[in-house]
Amino acid sequence: MTDEKDKRKRNEFDDALRGYYQDHDEVRPDELTDYRSLASETVGALILGFLSALTFISILFVIFPLMGIIIGVIAIRKILNAPEVLSGLGISSVGVILCVVFAIGGLYYQYYVSSYEIPTNYREINFEFLAEDPRTGQINPEVLLLAKSTQEEGVRVFIEGFMQPTRNMNNVTEFLIGATPERSKFAPPKPTKTEFIKVKLTGELTTSYRSSLIGVGGILYVNTNPDSGELTYKIEADFIR
Repeated sequence: MTDEKDKRKRNEFDDALRGYYQDHDEVRPDELTDYRSLASETVGALILGFLSALTFISILFVIFPLMGIIIGVIAIRKILNAPEVLSGLGISSVGVILCVVFAIGGLYYQYYVSSYEIPTNYREINFEFLAEDPRTGQINPEVLLLAKSTQEEGVRVFIEGFMQPTRNMNNVTEFLIGATPERSKFAPPKPTKTEFIKVKLTGELTTSYRSSLIGVGGILYVNTNPDSGELTYKIEADFIR
């Protein structure tokens, strides 16, 4: 009787162990389908997304975001067409977003630089710097030194001002610029000889009249003893924006 009980207990124990190992050794069907490989283009799109930041250095690097967008879109389409096999949708999307953001930002920055940045060999000045001493009527000595440098050493000046109306509205090669927009001829006080600058465009440069701010750069000339009606300053401009 005791032997039968012992045998029954051993059988129950063996059955319990068999079930335990069977539960742990069994490969479930869903475990076979959980693994998905990363789309081959995914990593490339992400790398090109980071390289797209080079667009801020040169417009030539715009090739990186363009390639990144193409590769990223290909990766996204492949993943969406086979989501049970391929993964990496989030990484591919991040790569495309980086490419788009850096492309737009870089191109805008390059446009801003070309449109608003002063060339490296130009020194920016303003009308306050050119103004004569109200007590003595003398010109700032630094202006005379700078003018000499522009004529002898290849230095250029750059100044922004408002273009005064001219007879011709288009193909203008000579005009005046001042610190403020057009002023009435009858408005006091009387304009001083340093309030306006005569600009002469050199080479094939021409412009059209505009009421907005204009920038010119070139060689500065100073007339220390202007006659009545003459201006103190003249710029032979080889740069205009």
